[in-house]
Amino acid sequence: MARFGNHNRLAIPRSASKMVHLTFEEQMESQKTVPPLITGDFTGKTIMVTGGNSGIGFETAKHLATMNPARLIIVCRSMEKAQESISQIESETGFKNAEPMALDLGDFSTISEFATQANKTLDRLDVLIENAAVGFNTDGYTVTKDDWEMQLQVNALGPALHTLLLLPIILKTAKQHSTFPRIIMVSSGVIYSTKISSEVIASPNIIKTLSGKEALTQGRYAETKLLNVMLVDKLTALLPQSVVPLAVNPGFSVSGLSRGAKGERAEEFKKMVVDYHAYTSEQGSRHVVYASHGGKNEEVRGAFVSFKLEVQELPDWMLTEEGKTSRDKIWNEMLEVFGIVDARIPTIVAEHLKN
Repeated sequence: MARFGNHNRLAIPRSASKMVHLTFEEQMESQKTVPPLITGDFTGKTIMVTGGNSGIGFETAKHLATMNPARLIIVCRSMEKAQESISQIESETGFKNAEPMALDLGDFSTISEFATQANKTLDRLDVLIENAAVGFNTDGYTVTKDDWEMQLQVNALGPALHTLLLLPIILKTAKQHSTFPRIIMVSSGVIYSTKISSEVIASPNIIKTLSGKEALTQGRYAETKLLNVMLVDKLTALLPQSVVPLAVNPGFSVSGLSRGAKGERAEEFKKMVVDYHAYTSEQGSRHVVYASHGGKNEEVRGAFVSFKLEVQELPDWMLTEEGKTSRDKIWNEMLEVFGIVDARIPTIVAEHLKN
């Protein structure tokens, strides 16, 4: 679920040379318009969707199943959940080439195991959709087995490690098939209402500070979605032009992210659904489906796709020196952590990313 704040700003291009910021009220007005479903042809291609068993992830996978991919990999925390999703997709679409894989983004070791298995079983990967995330946390401060705050690891660190470990397959796909694989981070419009504070940036380690209990705020989800966009920005600078990283905002949608809401939070969510003209999960998924193949590669590469299926301007803060410094520092911190978690990371960085 995406949350909006009164200071949230969004930029919609009115022409190729001019971009303007939407006010909060204009964003809500945009939510009244349901985006179209843009179909495509994925003949011969392999698509992977994380969090494909519910909400936007499931609806995205179901739509893509109708577009003739050679293989559709449904990734969930358990094989049982993935298989349930596949059975439903087959029942509703007739598609028979969906395959289950298990992955827990809250456990770095399973991400490493996943990458090992993927390298054995996948001959190509044309579209990687990092959709899985957690939203409401009713248990207060929760840490993973890796000792990171739950939302930070599942929403940001886990997808980053997962993506990096799959880069060799993605780059091989681009080279061998002369295609332009896409890496899609499902982010949120809340990136326009948050930033990383100067105090946190000045700390010895940004991600460790963000993970700390003392940093627990209602804005942690927004921060993780901002980290998704920062990752896309960094990958765009370091990967060859043949790979197309981008981030997408599915809009304020009713999805599995709201399932942890209880009590006052649940009532608040119900009111937001009405007041903010929430999309259904299926309607929100249309943004992700578009990100998987829509637009020209050179136009969407490194972009943030949002309302009206258009490329949006990045948050002002990300374009400042502080924002750029934060992005680079977080990138280096993540690589240090990931290098300890999986010995393949330094080699992948050295062989496949620009210095």
